[in-house]
Amino acid sequence: MADSPTSLRHADPEKRDDATLAQEAQSHIGKGPALQLVAELLQKLRVGGFSWWTPEQTRSLWPASVRMGWLVQRPDIRQRITTGLTGLAPRAARNKTPEFQGALIDSVIEDGDVTVKQFDEAFTVEEIAVYGPTGEIWQKFRERLPWDQDTPSHQELVSWLFEAFLASQSSVGGYSRKPILTSLALRTAIPGKIWHTRIPLEVRVAIDDLRFQREKVKPSEAFHAIHDLSVATPSIIASNIALRELTRVVDVAEKSMGFIPGASTGKPASSNNVGGNNNRPSGSQKAETPKPVDAAPGAPPLPPGGRGAADEDFAFDDDPDSDEKTAEHGGARKREPVADAKRR
Repeated sequence: MADSPTSLRHADPEKRDDATLAQEAQSHIGKGPALQLVAELLQKLRVGGFSWWTPEQTRSLWPASVRMGWLVQRPDIRQRITTGLTGLAPRAARNKTPEFQGALIDSVIEDGDVTVKQFDEAFTVEEIAVYGPTGEIWQKFRERLPWDQDTPSHQELVSWLFEAFLASQSSVGGYSRKPILTSLALRTAIPGKIWHTRIPLEVRVAIDDLRFQREKVKPSEAFHAIHDLSVATPSIIASNIALRELTRVVDVAEKSMGFIPGASTGKPASSNNVGGNNNRPSGSQKAETPKPVDAAPGAPPLPPGGRGAADEDFAFDDDPDSDEKTAEHGGARKREPVADAKRR
């Protein structure tokens, strides 16, 4: 698992000018795939129009005083936001404390001079990802998304999220990054039984056709999970598999990003959960529990509880290598069928 992403804390910020602080912030997010993902997610949620993620709700979770506290080392950003929202003169705004600035911003919102949407958009998604509690933001997203509601808008959001997991470049800032998930990790996080019963037949036939065609043209090259996903795209996956089942993929990505399930990075900004779901979904909650199979005399003992639904079809490494490295070692690990053990 990757190290937990942390909010940027500048060394001796009072000795650095605004340009240097901004450069350090850009370098920090540029080196953090998880921070980039959170920035991209916040941007997506801002324009998504979801009833479970609105400016009013996010302001309740992270009010002005809390957000200004995130930016305590960046008086330039706090000055820009305070002046932009309240009209306070730049020099006066810059010299005020985060608490004063937050209270002033709250007052103009309450008096109707500024909308909650304007308040939310005054903070760039990159600034929030660099200085805010990204772990808490991620967990709130997971808690609030209604995973049991397979609506087109939710399916499109999860499809986009899977594409972001696989991307080697951020859609915010254009930073290059190592993908959060390999194609192999995403594909094998979906149990084979679910894949073969939910992905449409014509799509699975098209994957077979592509495999056979590649073998004819390039017989020495293996067929990888990335080729599966070139046909069964994230959009097709999210449109045909229940979102609750796809939380398995989100679980694996969360671990890859270094986020600890049920915990936040840094000091929690708020314990409020307006309109949200307190029970964070997990794919494992929906997994079928297979009946244990007794091994034949002399055969190796089965693990406690028998084989899991995911293991029945694919072997998966929690920290997967790339598709290419897996191919060099002969692909997925082989598992001995229980029936063969019985015959011996």
